[in-house]
Amino acid sequence: FFGGSGGGAEVFGRPGSSLANARGNNAARREKLAAQQAFESTASGSAEYYRRACALQDAALELLRVGVADRVSQTCAQIQDALNIPKVPIAADKLEASLVYTRFHGISKRSNALISIARKRLDALGNDSVASASYDDLLTLCRNTYCGARETLLTATVRRHMDILKERHGLVGMTRLASLFLIRLCTVETALYLDFFGDPEKRRYPRKKTKGALSQVDEEDETKEGGDAAGEKKEGGDEGEKVPPSPGSPHFKRMGSAGSHTVPAASALASQVLSEDATYRDAEFQSALGNLCSSLHRTVRRGLVSVLDLDVLCQVVSVLREERSVANSSPTTLAAARAVSGVIRDAQERLIFCANGALHKEVARFKPTINDLNYPGKLLGEEPKVSIIIEDESNSNKKKEETTAEAKKEGDPNDAVAAQLRVYESWFPPMRSVLRILSKIFRVVEPRVFEDIALSSVQSCTKSLKDGSVHILRKSGQIHADLFLVKHLLVSYIFFQIYFSSF
Repeated sequence: FFGGSGGGAEVFGRPGSSLANARGNNAARREKLAAQQAFESTASGSAEYYRRACALQDAALELLRVGVADRVSQTCAQIQDALNIPKVPIAADKLEASLVYTRFHGISKRSNALISIARKRLDALGNDSVASASYDDLLTLCRNTYCGARETLLTATVRRHMDILKERHGLVGMTRLASLFLIRLCTVETALYLDFFGDPEKRRYPRKKTKGALSQVDEEDETKEGGDAAGEKKEGGDEGEKVPPSPGSPHFKRMGSAGSHTVPAASALASQVLSEDATYRDAEFQSALGNLCSSLHRTVRRGLVSVLDLDVLCQVVSVLREERSVANSSPTTLAAARAVSGVIRDAQERLIFCANGALHKEVARFKPTINDLNYPGKLLGEEPKVSIIIEDESNSNKKKEETTAEAKKEGDPNDAVAAQLRVYESWFPPMRSVLRILSKIFRVVEPRVFEDIALSSVQSCTKSLKDGSVHILRKSGQIHADLFLVKHLLVSYIFFQIYFSSF
């Protein structure tokens, strides 16, 4: 075939040259001599050689496809039949010990070996080669097949777990626990993805595990070459290796104080499985992780629609911001961080809507009553007369009595808290509402948004104060009307200087 009349003579030089039989010569010398000699495609039979080379390449690609993509699809179908997925979701505390992970760990080593062959061939051919496109398409097919299989197996379980957390712990507790679950899920999925598509030469597994962190998911199956069953046995039956706690198990807890808590498992496991290997940054895998993490956005968004309490919305945003900082600390959990960021934006939008609605109702559309404008009597502790109706049950006759009752003050008058409450109650209601709402959303929404809300609310509050001073002017005189304005404007100024000095 490589002789003078064969189809592959052009590999070594022109037909009939001495290079055809020079097996022991240096490869660089052969290439140099071949470049210096003229090439005739017709005489060398290059068309036949090219046809045979393409046939061999297609056969090799087909074997690689069957060994990786088809095997992943077949394994996924077997797991679905065995566990009845997605009709019956897997419990979160049993997820990592189920067939969803053990079967894939069993086929990861052989799949990684085949993918390494294709990757090395692709690197050898270079980007300019026509044949490199076939290997690139093969790797893309394997990644898409793998990611699609993982989504099929995990989507129903993740969504079901989110719904259970919301039912048991409410919206605020669910956001914290669900974020932990997604951080753990992204970590173990990244480790499994690297078992399939990572470069073994760029990865390192320290044998000594970090104390206090979650144990590594599983290392590559080194027992049997085709061992699906052996992989399952290794997952559950090795006494030296503990099965890592699942995201829903009680062992998966935060470490540290309540104010500055972290999840060391994500960073510890990331440092074990990552070194220079950036395979986990593949677009297909990150897209699959994003689709799994979108269940958090789906569940929280449905809960936010019915929430009107500003305190609950502020707690949701604060918790999600803490979880986002934890997710951003590891490169393996960036998909969870992106999902949490989307939920934060939705929660902030809901918070802004509810805050604007409350300000419009309590400030812009405020209608003062006689008690609200009882100045200076409100400051002096004067109470209005209350008409009490007493019903006689014997003869059902109604009698009216005019009584002057002093309001019952809760707590000791000398108590500092009670004194502060009395001062707070003496404020004009629109100003109370403005300062209360602004203090809640401060540092929870974006600075520009807060500045716009504060400006519009202060303008509406100032208008209400002016209208109230006009009423007091007619009732009590100029001095009390001016003192009413000075008191409330001074309180507002001091409040803004203390709490919102950055604005």
